[in-house]
Amino acid sequence: MEETTVIYLVRHGETTANAANTLQGQSDVPLNEKGLHQAELAGARLRKKHFDAIVSSDLSRAAVTAQTIAEGRPVELTPLLREWDLGDWVGLSWEQAAEKFPEESAMFKSGNPDALVPGGESRREFHARAAKIVQWLCDEYKGKEVLCVSHGGILRAIFQVIAGGSSSLSVKTDNTCICCIKYFHTSGKWQIVTWNDTAHLEGMTLSTGW
Repeated sequence: MEETTVIYLVRHGETTANAANTLQGQSDVPLNEKGLHQAELAGARLRKKHFDAIVSSDLSRAAVTAQTIAEGRPVELTPLLREWDLGDWVGLSWEQAAEKFPEESAMFKSGNPDALVPGGESRREFHARAAKIVQWLCDEYKGKEVLCVSHGGILRAIFQVIAGGSSSLSVKTDNTCICCIKYFHTSGKWQIVTWNDTAHLEGMTLSTGW
């Protein structure tokens, strides 16, 4: 049987910035009360699941989500899993960013790979980091099952990487969504097992902010 690596990807719980639909990027915004509850609900679904390792972005909204799910199991924190560095746009809504930075915002929304967020990462740099994450997870945890808690932008970038690098693909990543991807090492192929599973949040209103 072909050796596989199974990666569960979970987005952090809601923050005040998510609820207000303002950009938080790599700023360290904590979970709000709803986000803490979402993390508990995600934990209730995943707590009995065996993981060979649990890794997380070192930003507190992801780290606390991971630690809540882990319930005492060790969690490895890494800056590699941080959200897109949104530089000068942090604290702004998309509308405010477009008003203050019209040229950069238009290029960003066009999907141009060289679109550069002022003071932050270009789309090309961000997607290169997502590809590095995928490679690291497959190498470091080859043949194992790993839980990775990160951010909406990173999860979408990972989806685009494994789908062939197309930045035109748009997928949802709601707060504490559960995604599962599987890598087949001999064939070099990916399988998307599930994406944006939020069954544990049934009845909750979901925010869409970054």
